[in-house]
Amino acid sequence: MRFRFNKIDWRGLRENKQLKFNIGLAVVLILFFAFFLDMIFSVSKFRHYMEERPKKEEKVTKKEKAVKEKASIPKKVTARVAIILDDAGGNMTEYNEIRSIKKPLTISIIPDLPTSAKVAKAMADAGFEVILHLPMEALNGSYRRSGGGMISCSASDQEIKKTLNDDLSSVKCAVGLNNHMGSKATADERVMTDIFNTIKGRGLYFIDSRTSDRSIALKLARSFHIPSAENNIFLDSDVNRNFIKSNLRHLISIARQKGSAIGIGHATRPATISALKELMPEYENDGVKFVHASELVK
Repeated sequence: MRFRFNKIDWRGLRENKQLKFNIGLAVVLILFFAFFLDMIFSVSKFRHYMEERPKKEEKVTKKEKAVKEKASIPKKVTARVAIILDDAGGNMTEYNEIRSIKKPLTISIIPDLPTSAKVAKAMADAGFEVILHLPMEALNGSYRRSGGGMISCSASDQEIKKTLNDDLSSVKCAVGLNNHMGSKATADERVMTDIFNTIKGRGLYFIDSRTSDRSIALKLARSFHIPSAENNIFLDSDVNRNFIKSNLRHLISIARQKGSAIGIGHATRPATISALKELMPEYENDGVKFVHASELVK
């Protein structure tokens, strides 16, 4: 049978609306079916890719995963260490570096300086513990304060009490105190008795800076039931950075032997701050827990 195009009624076809609609609908259905098949194929291909990808990545990251799991295990605390930075209270610009250390530190503020109160508040607001760095008479007699505020062995009991209260008033956020100098005063039982009588019952703790081997401060503080502890090492008696790092290592060694230790440095020495910024994170990763001094008093 031959199909003769000259026999088709093309004019009638063009005028047949129902037929044109049927043809159009057929074309749309064919296109939709083709699109549907393409979608099924694409989804299947994507699922296959997603199932295969983790298997490939697992081989690559197996060692990395083991390292991450090991790193996520909390280090066992082998020692607790408190660092006190004293001689603070001067120009605020000196303390920007200290505030960049996001670790527990205890900042000891010298009283009666023009910026003592401002520095104390800024340090407390930054999350550091603030204590009073109480000026006390030294054996060599070379340390004097023209503006007062120093505990002198020749002062009367009432004068000692007033001086201490005035000093505490200039550092209102102080939660404790340690001695600034004081090699003579900390060996004087009357002077230290006046000090502990003044702070007893006020929730303050005392750290003996140990500026003299003759100090009776710690023993006497405990007889008054004042929460107290003593300095184990001065970190920066030499301003050389390597010397400071060596003393910091020694402090950690003491803490590991005793369970805890306190070290004192200066807030005003850039080499000290730099050494702390470098080494504190390393020691933390090795099981050392840095704490405020209040956590180590007894």
